[in-house]
Amino acid sequence: MKTFVELRNQLDEINFKQDHKKNHVSSTKIKNTEVHYHSEKKGSKKIRVFVKPKSAKDFEELGVFKDMNTAKKSAEQFVKLMGEDLDEGVSILKQIVEKVDGPVDLDESETYRRRDGKPIDKQTIKQMERMARDYKMKIKVKDGKVEVSGAKKKMNDFGMIFVGRSRYGDLTTV
Repeated sequence: MKTFVELRNQLDEINFKQDHKKNHVSSTKIKNTEVHYHSEKKGSKKIRVFVKPKSAKDFEELGVFKDMNTAKKSAEQFVKLMGEDLDEGVSILKQIVEKVDGPVDLDESETYRRRDGKPIDKQTIKQMERMARDYKMKIKVKDGKVEVSGAKKKMNDFGMIFVGRSRYGDLTTV
């Protein structure tokens, strides 16, 4: 026996399929969202709007509106509020920040060395590599120094673990 929700979903699918064939008025694509406009009944001014975001499988009914202009405005507002184009918003924000502050680089980099000038021992390097991997940071070892790059918060946490600890050879930043 089917539940009420399953029956309602099945009825919605049937209604859309029937409307799509009989009462279809027009279709548009707003950003990455498909929008279909159907008249509620043949010859009626009322418009039923169905939307299908890029991530969805099936169309969903947005609502019934009194005329085509109202339906189009509502569909555009829905897509705008839905924030379908999040990547576009992030790229625009990045461009604005670049205009104000210059190029944006979210990763920071620090180089660690021993205070006494000796190369960092292999055991400490091994622990630093493991910790960098745990924090999802990049690490480069060269000439007894270790360069680590990643997000600022993670860099601070990483530094608190290793800098100034005698068991790691009293490391400092360059």
